[in-house]
Amino acid sequence: MFENTKKCDVQSRQYLLFQENTIPRTFIFSYLASTNLKSQNLKQFFQSHGAHHQWSCKGYSTIPYCLPTCWLQCHVDISDQILEFNMHGRVKTKTNAEDKEAKRKEKEKKLKLYQTGIEKAFTKRKTGEYDEESLAISAQLLTANPDITTLWNIRREVLLHFKDEGQRTEDDLQQQMQAELCLIEQCLRANPKSYAAWHHRRWVLDNMPIPIWKQELALCNKYLDLDERNLHCWDYRRFVVERSQVPAADEFEYTSKKILANFSNYSSWHYRSRLLPLIYPDPMGKLPIQERKHKEELEIVQNAAFTDPSDQSAWFYQRWLLGRTLQALRLAQVHVSYDTVCVSLTHSVSVICDKSKIRLELQLNGDNFPTTWKSTNGQQYSHVWISALPKELLSGDKTLAITVSLHSGSSLVHYMSLNSGKLKASTKPQFSAGFSEGITSVLQDELDSCTQLLDLEPDSKWTLLTSVLLMQAVDRHKYQEDTLARLSQLIQVDPHRSGYYKDLWSRYKMEYAFDQNNELDQNIDLSCLNLTALYHCHYLSCVHTLDLSNNNLSGHSLSQLHPLQCCQVLKLDSNNIANLHGMPALMSLQILSLRSNVINIPDEVKYLEPCICLSSVDLSDNPTEKDEMLQELVKTFLPSVKMLNTCPL
Repeated sequence: MFENTKKCDVQSRQYLLFQENTIPRTFIFSYLASTNLKSQNLKQFFQSHGAHHQWSCKGYSTIPYCLPTCWLQCHVDISDQILEFNMHGRVKTKTNAEDKEAKRKEKEKKLKLYQTGIEKAFTKRKTGEYDEESLAISAQLLTANPDITTLWNIRREVLLHFKDEGQRTEDDLQQQMQAELCLIEQCLRANPKSYAAWHHRRWVLDNMPIPIWKQELALCNKYLDLDERNLHCWDYRRFVVERSQVPAADEFEYTSKKILANFSNYSSWHYRSRLLPLIYPDPMGKLPIQERKHKEELEIVQNAAFTDPSDQSAWFYQRWLLGRTLQALRLAQVHVSYDTVCVSLTHSVSVICDKSKIRLELQLNGDNFPTTWKSTNGQQYSHVWISALPKELLSGDKTLAITVSLHSGSSLVHYMSLNSGKLKASTKPQFSAGFSEGITSVLQDELDSCTQLLDLEPDSKWTLLTSVLLMQAVDRHKYQEDTLARLSQLIQVDPHRSGYYKDLWSRYKMEYAFDQNNELDQNIDLSCLNLTALYHCHYLSCVHTLDLSNNNLSGHSLSQLHPLQCCQVLKLDSNNIANLHGMPALMSLQILSLRSNVINIPDEVKYLEPCICLSSVDLSDNPTEKDEMLQELVKTFLPSVKMLNTCPL
């Protein structure tokens, strides 16, 4: 393990230099943590220490690691490590034909015995023979293969039979359950990731007269020391912690220990994100955790991420820390037409479920008006809700005061007021991260560190992606061009995930467009933005004309247009739309342009039938334009349409 090392003296201190991958990265991270080395100084650290060796330094992936020998002697048993690594490389023993035949016969013999045991266990269950023999048979079978769920079910039925029939005292049941735990542990040695075995262990603890939680926690420690990525054991550990009421602070300390041992432990980072809000909740309820702890975690994860930029575990945890503050539930837009009221919310909620605490109320001239709300996407949860109004309500010259209010339980959350002269109201969308100056300062330092790292490794995808998220968190308008440039670079560097980066591009592009438009604009132009997906469409519920031409939208994006209940003109020219399956019912839509798409089946027009006010449909420059059946199908399914492909029907 340590054969590619050299000793050197750096500022009168002894160091060992390790070429790439000759030392576990956990040693590097442990050293950084013990010296409190800031990640923004990593570049200087490696360059200053790496200058004393002969290897080339093109980036972090080729820079050798250097650690003080005195620190290694305190933290690493080198002889044990060498012994452990020398265990590999054993010569495979060849087998002759006689040995193979003997093994085959032995395997057949075991298979027959196994099948006989299975048949007997199932027969005894069918005849209701819940006895010790059933336990013995199933135990032998499960020791060989712990993944047969039915056998564990048989054991549960037998144990419950003993308990319900009063055949065992409480002490006997305790001993029986302890024996069951021993059997499960024996099975887990054969397969430490057996779903059925871990599930049965939960059942045993829940039905044990006196559960031994301390022993179970020690068992979890043992298995996670053997395999820190055993997600079944991590899940079982959370179960044990919940049942035994282990303090969250103790578990947080355990995650710190596991991360220090190996910062590539994704399960530890994830568990940490679950514990932090319990121990350090944000008093304002906006950030994931308290600001002081938020800063500390950002520095810890930065050291981990920058030690090995190619490892994704720490980067994912950092993305959780960089999550935007949760926007409060409020009314986003309200629009009243002559027969409909349309309400858009900042969150997707249910206002029709009996158990829902959220409700919408409509008042006319101060009096409650009975309404029945309907979601525009046809689902129980939606951003946009509509309700029918009597057509004569807004007729005439009488003044009408309209108030739409949002309630949570007995509390008024938000309301908007309109009148006969002003039939729509809106709030400005908020897309900023909303971090404090202190957090923003830390994020700026991290962004600077990312920039340094990209100077050394310009194609590091995790660093590029994190820098994009950091720029959005620090100042999204200041870094608008840099954000889009790095997303373009990511599409080239990581083509397998180009779809994700293109969708992220679409999200940011739409957010910047919303920032530039007035929230009450009736005409919105989102053309030529290279959009592949649609976001925040609930802020378009008051729009009359929407232009989405010259993008890269497909038919899958059409379902996201359901908030456009006031839209009269919709342009979707020059996209990649091949079908209209997801087209929502847009009750006000009159003109729909789908020029220069890839629709090749004329039957697709039947999906426009819910748009009952359509008067013009343009399918020019689509493969289906020349189909002889197109005109007849339009007349059949869209009787209100008078213009097809700019020509009268």
